[in-house]
Amino acid sequence: MQDATVELAREMIDRSNMPNVVQARVEVDNLTRRNGQWVPLGDQALIDFPVLDLEYLSDLTVGTYQVNLASSYIQDKLIRDNDEQFQIDENLEEPGFLRIRVYSRFRNATKHQVFIAYIAHDAENREDHDENVVQGYYCSCKSGARTLGTCAHVASVLWYLGYARHLQNVKYPDESLLNTTLDAANRNPGVEIIEE
Repeated sequence: MQDATVELAREMIDRSNMPNVVQARVEVDNLTRRNGQWVPLGDQALIDFPVLDLEYLSDLTVGTYQVNLASSYIQDKLIRDNDEQFQIDENLEEPGFLRIRVYSRFRNATKHQVFIAYIAHDAENREDHDENVVQGYYCSCKSGARTLGTCAHVASVLWYLGYARHLQNVKYPDESLLNTTLDAANRNPGVEIIEE
């Protein structure tokens, strides 16, 4: 593994043993159910979210796998919802604490909630890139409570809000496979197709 050191290994072990403070806050304050504490935002209204680069995202996700999946998750969201806006809520009491709702790619009716705590950046100076601008994250999916790396839902939201929405042209995967999969999902299982 390139650039692997004993110090990096210790840091990874320490991160994996850290409690997820965002998860604890969500559970203690029951933030998945309390809608009165949130104000809806469009992603264009979210001007203080830090601009992230791919290196930062790769470090946060501990590799490129989740970052590479992010565009597929976002594309699936755009097609499924037929809407280019995320369902983003900001906590009334704490600016820089977001709740975003995303669908599972594997379970049609399952919607996950992603919570992200970040340090707001200066909209005029996009170069104020602190090392820890994303202070914490939590997703309601099965693997969303980790502190070392992220689940694909968190990675895709961070990729979109911090990186992709600032680009002129975002390259998404070819839609043909996704359309074929959606077509297969909408077929009646009781109907047998016989080709002559």
